[in-house]
Amino acid sequence: MEPEEYEEIFSHLNLPKEAKLWPGVYINDVSKFIESHLLTLKGAGSQRQKELHAMRLDRLVELIKNNQQEDLKL
Repeated sequence: MEPEEYEEIFSHLNLPKEAKLWPGVYINDVSKFIESHLLTLKGAGSQRQKELHAMRLDRLVELIKNNQQEDLKL
């Protein structure tokens, strides 16, 4: 996914302040996490580095969407 696509997705989600990506992997500031990861995707980093950042952004999108769906069930 391109950085602009991530920006579009995140602009339509209700972002939490914090998140837990995986066991032992915590995000203390979701907004800064997204910003820094998008900068890496837009920058001149290695392809592997960009893949890892995209993987973490994908996981965050998945978690937020799942949490919002759970909230709708209540």
